[in-house]
Amino acid sequence: MRRLFLCLILLVLSSSVAEAQVRSTALVSPESARQLGLERMWFAQLHLDRSRGRMGGLHMHVSSSEALTVFQITDGGKRHVYSQRDRDAFGKEIGIEGAKQRAEEKQGEIKKALELAGKPNAEPPPVETHVVPKIMFYATSERGLLHALDGETGRTIWTTSVGNPRYPTTAAAANDKFVGVCNGSTLYVLLATDGSLVWTRPAVSSPGAGPALSTDLIFVPMVTGQIESFLLEDPSRPVKVYQSFGRAMVQPVVSANSVAWPTDKGNLYVGMANDSGVRFRMEAKEAITSAPAFLAPDRIFVTSLDGYLYCVSESRGNMVWRFTTGEPISHSPITLGDRVYVITDRGNMFAIDTNTAVDQWVTPNIRTYISGNDQRLYCLDVRGDLVILDRASGSPLGTIAAGLLDVPILNTQTDRIILASATGLVQCFRESSRPWPTVHYLLEAPKRDAKPAKTDAPKTDDKTEPMPKPENDPFGNSADPFGAPAPAKPAAPAAPPADPFGNP
Repeated sequence: MRRLFLCLILLVLSSSVAEAQVRSTALVSPESARQLGLERMWFAQLHLDRSRGRMGGLHMHVSSSEALTVFQITDGGKRHVYSQRDRDAFGKEIGIEGAKQRAEEKQGEIKKALELAGKPNAEPPPVETHVVPKIMFYATSERGLLHALDGETGRTIWTTSVGNPRYPTTAAAANDKFVGVCNGSTLYVLLATDGSLVWTRPAVSSPGAGPALSTDLIFVPMVTGQIESFLLEDPSRPVKVYQSFGRAMVQPVVSANSVAWPTDKGNLYVGMANDSGVRFRMEAKEAITSAPAFLAPDRIFVTSLDGYLYCVSESRGNMVWRFTTGEPISHSPITLGDRVYVITDRGNMFAIDTNTAVDQWVTPNIRTYISGNDQRLYCLDVRGDLVILDRASGSPLGTIAAGLLDVPILNTQTDRIILASATGLVQCFRESSRPWPTVHYLLEAPKRDAKPAKTDAPKTDDKTEPMPKPENDPFGNSADPFGAPAPAKPAAPAAPPADPFGNP
C-alpha cells in the first residue's frame, strides 16, 4: 500500500515538473503546433543583454508600396514556387515575367507527364499568383537597442543603438521609409532600409509612449497630455503641439486619413494624419487605457474602463453606437471583417457585429488577442497558453502550451501569429494551409472620400445604446471645437488602382 501511495506521489510530481519545464521555455514545440494545423516559420533571438535590459516593444509594419510577386503550382501535394527574385545563371534576378515563364514551363512539364501516364485529357494544375507585401518587425530593448527583422524569414536586417542606455526607450513605429523611437526625452528618426540616423529632436516633455508615423508626420505623446508632431522630411519647420486633457500614455494609432490617441481622463482625440488640426474629441465615462482601432471606410472603435465599446464616425466624430459589457476594458478592440472583438479585464471575449451592434458570442478565460483570419482566432488564455477559437461560434478548437510569452503582440494587419518574450525570443507561426500571408488592411491605403457611406440604424437591445446626435453637439459640427479652422472639403480622389493584395 505504501509503495502504491509512493508511486502516485512520484507520478504527480513528475507531471508537475514536466509542466514546469514546458513553461520554463518560451519556445513553442513544432510538434505541438502541427497537431493543430500550425507550422513555425521562424524564430529569432534579439541581440540584447538580458542581464541589463529586456525587450521594450515590438512593432509590425506592412508595406503598401513594396511587395514580392510569386507564382505557385501545387502538384501531388508538392508546391513549386517561382519568385521574381530568383536568379538566372548569370546571377541576375529574373523578375516577374521570368518567374511567370518558369511557372508556365513547369506547368507544361506536368502536362507532358500526364500524357505519358495515359491521361491526355487531364488538365495540369493552374498557376497561382501571389503578391506578398514586405513585412518588417522593429524591436526595441530597454537599453536603447533597435533591431529590424524580416517578417517572412526572421532574418536580421540591421541593428543599432539610440540614445543613452540609462534612459528608457519606447516602442518603435515605422512607415515605408522611416523608423521613429524615443529614448529619454529625445526623438530619433532613422532610415528603414539600413537604420542610419536621419535626425534627432528633443521633445517638449517626457514621452508617455512610443511615437506613431503617418506618410508625412510623426506624432509623439507626452505624459503632460501634449502631442508633438514633426515633418519627417523637414523637422526644422515649426512643430505643431496639441494639448490633450489628461495624460497621453498610449501609443497613437494612424489610419490613411487620421491619427487618434486616448488619455487617462477618458478622452479620445482624433486629428488629421498628414496635416495639422484636430478633428474632434470623444469623452468616455472613465479612463481609456488602450489604443483605438480603425475600420474602413469610416469607423473608429475605442474601449474604456467604464465597460463600454464606443463606435464613432471617423469623418464627423458623431457617436454611431455604444455597447456595454458590464466589465472594465483595458484591452484594445480588434476589428476583423464585419465584427469587432472586445476582451474585458475579467477575461470575457465578446464578438460584436459592427453594423447591428449585437453580440454574436461570448467566450470566457481569454487574456489577449494575437491574430486571426476568416475562420480562426488566436488568443492567449488566462493561463498564458495559446488558444484557438472558431471565429463563427467562439468555441475553443485547441490549446498549445506557450511557455513564458510575456510580450503579447496584437497583430490586426495579417494572419501571422507572433509570439514574443521579454528575453528577446520572437516566434512566427502560420497555418499549414496558408503559406502566404493574408493582409487584412494596409496602413497607408489610398484616401477615401470623407463622406461616410449610408448605413441602416443599428438594432437595439438591453446591451446596446444608440447615441442620437444632439442639437448642439460640438463634435458633430464641421467647425473644429478646438479653434482650428475647418478643413476644406477635399476634391474627389481619382479611382485607386487595383489592390494587389486582394482587399476590397
